[in-house]
Parts: sequence; structure tokens; C-alpha cells
Amino acid sequence: MPCKQKQNSTGVLFNILMVVIILFLATTVLAQTRYIKPSSEIVVRRGQGTEFKIIAMVKDGVSVEFLEASKTHARIRLANGKEGWILKRFLSNEPPLDAIVASLRTENEIVVQKEIDTTLKFDAMSATLTQTEQELDATLRERDQLKADYLQLQEDTADTILMKTDLEKSIKNNEILSQKLAALQLENSSLEDDNSFKWFLAGGGVLVFGMLIGSISTKSSRRKPSLL
Repeated sequence: MPCKQKQNSTGVLFNILMVVIILFLATTVLAQTRYIKPSSEIVVRRGQGTEFKIIAMVKDGVSVEFLEASKTHARIRLANGKEGWILKRFLSNEPPLDAIVASLRTENEIVVQKEIDTTLKFDAMSATLTQTEQELDATLRERDQLKADYLQLQEDTADTILMKTDLEKSIKNNEILSQKLAALQLENSSLEDDNSFKWFLAGGGVLVFGMLIGSISTKSSRRKPSLL
């Protein structure tokens, strides 16, 4: 018997738990947003009827959380968390027209602002693109100038190398000519020495010849008187 009672208690607790879960799910499913239709302020009462105490007053267009409904009334939850009942005919699935207009106006302002931001970004990107193109053109011109300078430098370097080669050849030729000139000068000096010696010998010979002639003439003049 105790075992059977325990089983019955467990079954009851399980059934209660299931009911609570079902009610919670039902409340969650029924919790939808509704809007108060345009009218004067609507009273929210503790129960379904004028005999129940008023707990709040809501203006038209206010959004409330729809919890459940009866034939004539609906239970709602306000933004401050209070729950109560109002006449169901004052609820609407659509927000009021002024709220829609305000929402559309806000969306339009957002779109316009986005368009302005997009235009500003486009202008900034266009300016950046123009500046980049100008910098690219300047870079290309600088590259072409550097290339031209490099080619000119190559030509100048080739000319310099050629001039250096010619200069080295000229220096070598000058050295060879200097050596030949030195040899000619040495040979000329030797010839001059030889010519001076020859002239010396010739002069000496003439002197000796003159002396011989003079001696012979003297002898001849001495012999003539003796013959007379």
C-alpha cells in the first residue's frame, strides 16, 4: 500500500508539472504585441468588468503585451510589468497611423542620412582616386626621367671609358716617343761629339799642313840668294 500511494503521489506531481508547463507555454505563445486603438484613454482593470479596480490608464498607440483573451476582454501586460484586463475591441494588431508615419519618417531620415554619408564617401573616394592618379602620373614621369638619366649615364660612362682607353694609349705612345726622342738625342749628341772631333782633326790637319807649307816656303826663299 505505501508503495502504491507513493506511485500515486508521483503521478499527481507529474500531472501538476505538466499542467504548469502547458500553461507556461500557452502564456508564452499568447504573449504577443498589441496596440491601443485611437480613442480616449483606456482603463486597465484587475478583472473583466467595471466592478474591478482600475490599475492603469493607457493612451492610444501605446504598445502592450497581449497575454490572453476572453469573449469581450483581453489580459495585457504593460511596459512597467503590470498586468490587467481591457476591452478587447480597443486592441489592434497594427500600430496607429501616426506611429507608422513617424516610423516611416525616421526610416526616411535614416535613408537620407545614409545617402548623404554615401555621397560624402563617394566624393572622398573620388578625390582620393584623383590624387592617386596624379601621384601615379608623377611617379611614371619620374620613372621615365630616371630611365633616360640611366641611359645617358651609360652613354657617358661608355664615352668616359673610351676616353680613358685613348688617354692610356696616348700616354703609352708618349712614353714610346719619349724613349725614341731620348735615343735620338743621345745619338745626336754622339754625332755632334764625332763631328767636333772630326772638325778638330781637320783643323789640326790644316794647321799642320800650313806649317809644312810655311816651312817649305822658308827653305825655298833661303836657297834662292845662295844661287845668285
